[in-house]
Amino acid sequence: MRSEPAPEVALSWETAAMGIAVLAHGCYRQGVKTLTMKVPDGLLGWLENEAKRARQPKSALVREILQQHRQRRHQSALDLAADLCGCVRSGLRDLSRNRKHLKGFGR
Repeated sequence: MRSEPAPEVALSWETAAMGIAVLAHGCYRQGVKTLTMKVPDGLLGWLENEAKRARQPKSALVREILQQHRQRRHQSALDLAADLCGCVRSGLRDLSRNRKHLKGFGR
């Protein structure tokens, strides 16, 4: 016994047959806004080439880049050099706190 597809599935098959792209439900979260931006020719060319190479739309590539940038933790100089702190033995335990060791430092 063959059952009929749900109305939304039947509609998507019909529109796909006409060459219209059908996006799956939930492709975008509710509240997605449109952003229009102006970019220099060189940047647009790069974006178009990257989108072709990745086989995805320019908008998807821009969203991915923005999400990666947002997730990247901005680090201080101390964070970046944390593995180097304390790696040199000077023999002085209070090197950074005792003023007599800091005399003439930075000149």
